[in-house]
Amino acid sequence: MRSHRIGWLLALVAALWVVGCDPAEDGAPVEAETPAAVEVQDVEATFSEDADCFGIEVAGLAGEEIRCGTVAVPLHYDDPDGETIDVAVAVLSGSDEAAHEHPLLILGGGPGEIVIEPFLTLPQYRQVFDVGPRIIVMDQRGVGSSRPALNCPEVAEIDSQAAVDDVDALLDALRTCRSRLTGEGIDLDGFNHLANARDVAVVRRALGHDQIDVRGGSYGSQLALLAAEHDPEGIRSLILNSPIDPTANWVDGIAGGFEQALAGVVTACADDPACAEAVGDLEEAITRTVDRLEAEPQEVTVQPPGGREVTTTYTPATFLGGLFLLFYLPDGVAALPALVDLAQDGELAPLAQIVALLEQELERVSTGMHFSMLCSGEGALATLDASLGEVDSEVIRQHWAPGSLIGGELLDGVCDVWDVEAVYDPAEQTLDSGVPALIFTGALDHVTPPELGEQVHDDLATSYLVEVPDVGHSPLEALGLCGQEIVTGFLADPTTAPDSSCATDRRLQLLTDLAQAPG
Repeated sequence: MRSHRIGWLLALVAALWVVGCDPAEDGAPVEAETPAAVEVQDVEATFSEDADCFGIEVAGLAGEEIRCGTVAVPLHYDDPDGETIDVAVAVLSGSDEAAHEHPLLILGGGPGEIVIEPFLTLPQYRQVFDVGPRIIVMDQRGVGSSRPALNCPEVAEIDSQAAVDDVDALLDALRTCRSRLTGEGIDLDGFNHLANARDVAVVRRALGHDQIDVRGGSYGSQLALLAAEHDPEGIRSLILNSPIDPTANWVDGIAGGFEQALAGVVTACADDPACAEAVGDLEEAITRTVDRLEAEPQEVTVQPPGGREVTTTYTPATFLGGLFLLFYLPDGVAALPALVDLAQDGELAPLAQIVALLEQELERVSTGMHFSMLCSGEGALATLDASLGEVDSEVIRQHWAPGSLIGGELLDGVCDVWDVEAVYDPAEQTLDSGVPALIFTGALDHVTPPELGEQVHDDLATSYLVEVPDVGHSPLEALGLCGQEIVTGFLADPTTAPDSSCATDRRLQLLTDLAQAPG
């Protein structure tokens, strides 16, 4: 049984899905990466077959439908003849390959999300991304089946019962992980956004494709945009889901994005007679719950399906962290009023059950790669003052920010512990590749708010913006068949705007009773 641990795990789960390290105290600028001594098009690109598919037990795919292997890429692109690392790749047959000349490369989020294993083992997961063409999935450098993999089991193994201070326990675990990885001879400075983006071109060439289409969600969208800057001739089109603007430090906007998304649900509840009657003033209900938990923290025990029993002491920070996580889920925004209504009456188990399920997602994230990527970039430039500068909510300022890894101060010093070279400055980046892009934003996205997608849309020469009004993060997956139809139309002709009315005509349907939830 674990207790108290979820307090920082909430923040860690959220951060590992999308965004990164805590702000550096001085906000000092980073130095731009040394220019590569060789163009990525000149790097040797060779695909090495792995008939065993990395030892993964494949489900629902015949042998001729899948091809697995690795591509050796330079650890440092300014030293192309030096040390190499292996990027894992899987190529899967699409449902309508005959109609598509170009394969579709799927880039995971995080940074650090493992994508190959779920693609090979979960047929329902594959179906979400199958829009016809052959699919390429790659575990980015440091992730999953790629080698080396920057995993940190030390974090998952923390005995929080014996830890006086959870933050200290986490920092100690990360310090131990870093020491182990470097002791194995791994140079963590080789894992950053720019190297990651250059890998895409090498993988494309190793697989023998003149052009590919690329789909990226959240961090994967940032990677896709950077890849297009490095290899504009090799990328035919981009599909960007909850995009991050590579030219802006989005870490500074996390607290404001959470405030904005929460305010959107509060307003929607006030405008919905059923929600207003059942919950009352949603903002006041959140405040009442925060005040109650501040006066008397509440211990909650749940057991998620297939998992171990989890006991958590809910404080204001833990409660708000749970609400933060809801915006990641397709139905999380709709369920928020019902969960808050239960919480204000002392019933926290439903929210705790969702949090416990999300905690299991940590198994699909490479913690070490996450911190190497972000601490070599935005995390070295972000500041707490910038994050909270335009935030008015006292609940967020007083109770969420002190307990949050992203846009807050709970894990201030994580990047000091991870200690990688800062090489990525958003101010040094441009978006002028000319590659057409289809952009999806969620009107209630708390981490990559719609303004980021609008900025990317404005910066690109050819792009089409689809704002989905009733969801938070990752709207494309939430759209289901509608989203697949939009993507299919775009891939047929990336120079023409697809029909997106099925996404933009939607309306937020709030739940006031969890029994109303589908399924």
